[in-house]
Amino acid sequence: MAKILLVDDNPQNIELLTLRLNAAGHDTMEAKNGEEALEAVEQGIPDLMILDLQMPKVDGLTVLKTLKERRVHIPVVVISAFATVERAVEAMKAGALDFITKPFDPTHLELVVERALERTVLENQNRFLTEELNARYHFVLGKSEAMAKVYEDALRAAATDGPVLVLGEAGTGKETLGRLIHKESSRGRGAFVAVHCAAMPVESQDEELFGVHGRKGKVELAAGGTLFLDEVGSLRPETQKKLLGLLSTHGFTRVGGTTTLPADVRVICASTTDLNELAREGTFDADLAAGLQGGVNIDVPTLRDRREDIPELVSYFVEKYNREMGRALPGVSADSLELLTGYPWPGNVRELANMIERAVATGKGDTIEPDDLGVAVRGMVAARGPSGKPVFTGDYRQQVREARRQIVLGALTEAQGETDRAAMRLGIEEPALDRLMSLLKIRR
Repeated sequence: MAKILLVDDNPQNIELLTLRLNAAGHDTMEAKNGEEALEAVEQGIPDLMILDLQMPKVDGLTVLKTLKERRVHIPVVVISAFATVERAVEAMKAGALDFITKPFDPTHLELVVERALERTVLENQNRFLTEELNARYHFVLGKSEAMAKVYEDALRAAATDGPVLVLGEAGTGKETLGRLIHKESSRGRGAFVAVHCAAMPVESQDEELFGVHGRKGKVELAAGGTLFLDEVGSLRPETQKKLLGLLSTHGFTRVGGTTTLPADVRVICASTTDLNELAREGTFDADLAAGLQGGVNIDVPTLRDRREDIPELVSYFVEKYNREMGRALPGVSADSLELLTGYPWPGNVRELANMIERAVATGKGDTIEPDDLGVAVRGMVAARGPSGKPVFTGDYRQQVREARRQIVLGALTEAQGETDRAAMRLGIEEPALDRLMSLLKIRR
């Protein structure tokens, strides 16, 4: 059922429209002229407006132009007894979705209304998805010079179809950057399949990636799209060889199979460790390291290396979690922002997001104050360095322990308490997370 505003100076037309649309299950409101229509919109935006063009005081075209000037998005179907091609074109240019003439056929009217409502649903969904995508990438990029280069490299990578290697500490946003590259590439409409290699049992890595008889692996699931391998250095040697073959020949064989299958997939790998270093240690295939480094390489800076982005990121996260939690905190206090800017952020952007999420959820004042922040940040209030900025003070081991605790709690929060998903986000195996939770005294 839709809420439809009927705007016409003829009572008989209003009555006829009301009967037909109510019978179709819609709720209707009335306005006798354009002035009343604009007043009604101020009280609440309807799902659809059926608008007469020829009316006293404020006519239909003026209503359309006023809505456009005010940036009010309402689907409008124009209806008029004075129909000409020129007026139809003018109405469409002013923002109308469709145009029908009086006297109208009731069945045709219902068809036009349903078509307009369906189009509106699709436009709203597209707008929502666009906003979600913009929000998802906004906090990764920032406006610093360092992130401007990352964005430039990401667009360069998106223009190719070869392998990409993304390096950076945990929590810097490597997977999100991979999603941006995928979205901006020619494969953007295909699947984006993310695999956290460190969370896969070693003995089943081949089956998970390349499949086994009767079951597709991640490579096939990503066909036509992008395969993102996080912590690629965690793959066992045999799996590394298979990955090298995939990159070299664009083909693969399922576990236990004999037929080589084509692989229409773009591979993006991420690592917190330099692959050359792993190759020197003998834990990573040197040819695979060379192959990955032969494509586009992107180094994602730590949050402490782009502190100028922190105020904007804080504002973004406050707005995001206000919206999600139904709160209206205007932001953080000057003292809080100073602490957040000076903190070393061992967990990078992920840690900042988790900290602001908890502060928005538990904050009791009008703004987020230092007491609303984590213990690790509050421990910096005692001293200031030569620049006058807060410096990291207090017992080092205690601060590191608290930072680790906050990172783990953040991952558990994101995973809604499911330890397997939290371990995957942290890039470790679930038993390791269990031991870490016990050490940090975090209850399930």
